[in-house]
Amino acid sequence: MGAARIYSENKRRRKETSNEDGADLGEEEQDNSAIVKGLCTSRSGHLIATITHDTMTVWQASPIVILAVASRSLSSIRSYGPNVAVLLRPDASIAVVQTSNGFLVTYSLIVDPSNRVYQQIREGSSNQRISEADRLILEQERAGFKEVGVKFRMVIRIDAGIAAALALDNEVVVATRKPAAVQCIRWTPDEAGRQTSTELTNRMAWMQSSSGILAMVYDRAMSLAIWITSDGRAYAVQRRPESQRQSEGIQKLFRGYGFHNPEKESFAAVIGAINARFSLLAVGCVEGDIHVYTAKDYVGSIPLSHVLPPPASVSTTGRITCLTYSPDGYCLVAGYERGWAMWSVFGKPGASSFVADTSLSKSNDERWLTSVSSMSWINGGSDLLMTCNGDSRLWALEMTKSAVTTCFSSANIAQTLLLSSSNLLLYRGLDLSSTAAIAADAASWQHVAIPPSYLANQRPLRSAVISHDGRYVAVAGRRGLAHYSVTSGRWKTFDDSSAENAFVVRGGMCWYQHILIAAAESEESYEVGSLISDHGGRLN
Repeated sequence: MGAARIYSENKRRRKETSNEDGADLGEEEQDNSAIVKGLCTSRSGHLIATITHDTMTVWQASPIVILAVASRSLSSIRSYGPNVAVLLRPDASIAVVQTSNGFLVTYSLIVDPSNRVYQQIREGSSNQRISEADRLILEQERAGFKEVGVKFRMVIRIDAGIAAALALDNEVVVATRKPAAVQCIRWTPDEAGRQTSTELTNRMAWMQSSSGILAMVYDRAMSLAIWITSDGRAYAVQRRPESQRQSEGIQKLFRGYGFHNPEKESFAAVIGAINARFSLLAVGCVEGDIHVYTAKDYVGSIPLSHVLPPPASVSTTGRITCLTYSPDGYCLVAGYERGWAMWSVFGKPGASSFVADTSLSKSNDERWLTSVSSMSWINGGSDLLMTCNGDSRLWALEMTKSAVTTCFSSANIAQTLLLSSSNLLLYRGLDLSSTAAIAADAASWQHVAIPPSYLANQRPLRSAVISHDGRYVAVAGRRGLAHYSVTSGRWKTFDDSSAENAFVVRGGMCWYQHILIAAAESEESYEVGSLISDHGGRLN
């Protein structure tokens, strides 16, 4: 885990600096309007949306830069209320801002690849000799990034009030307050011209009470949602397909099963998370405990797997505010009012902010160690974004993970290999004698930088594998692959970009002596290819 990086949107002064009564806003009140109140990422993790009191900001994830800002007028704030939450359609084509007065303000996000932003022109001699890495950085700066435009679509009024909302591929799912119900609003009307469908919670026979819904979380891979109700229960819920409802003559929109029934008030559920890779459902409770259940099927067999106690007493941690699994499913992170903690998939404690010096963190204004309001993974799980209570900054925490989580092979288990967003870490302690290994200046870890030419086009890195003898390493990103010789210290990549982009490593990689074998997908087929480490070219 690396040091947290800080990103902040510039504070803008409005010409209209008066409140609803016409009085001028004070300096402190204007500064409070820059506090980040919500965070959301697209399914791919390439776009980020954040909101403040009156603005929505769209960021690029790699590198993290602002691409667009939508600012609401004072009349809009008076009519609809300030921003309280933000949602992104999974494909990042539509953003939805929830307001305090029960409105959904929707925007279209339009990516224009023909227009570029952040194009930098450097003065200086073009004949100056520079390294390959610096040349690629200069080319990226000159090319800039694709422009994203924000266009207002519509405002949707929810008369019953908004308790929770989800943005899915085809619709927005809204849990209302009075009456307690679930409303599905399609992005576009269906063939019959209908755009809205509603079901009251007291008519859902599978719910054990008619309590309102407080929180919802959805996972596309499992086609499953977790609903948290006001009485502390948690339900595993699925949307009934339209074709099934028509063929069976059933008007019910959802079917579900209760799996978390709190035995006491301290076990009341407040938040949930879904791990599709290991079929786990996690529920965060009032006093910080996390109950993890195993989803064995879709007909209600969801037994308790294990319970994660909070990293400290509730008076130290505060209430749990957010809960999320990493994209690969191996890491669970929980945010609390006064810090955060993480565990492995089956409960081994990991890093935690509660072991930090609180007084030092406060004096340095490192709020990512003292309070967390929301979290989200980006760049394939290489970075963890955090927002903090009363803070206008985004904090990005770089993560380093074992290569076993990306490619489960015997060599990755025998040889310790760690993977970050731009580097490899090889453990060389096994090559040292017992006396040399304990020396203070002993270099037990070898840091290897990924070629900038490969990272520039194929990040994030998805998998890495090392040979049994520790002499060769290979990494695979969005497309193609690159391999490294530990003996010579040299990387080899494809000279032809079309050959590199011709395949995607899907089924993993392994080394057989000096031959790399990869299970790849091309445009036309699935194939198993081999590549000799001493030669470049296409996979055979």
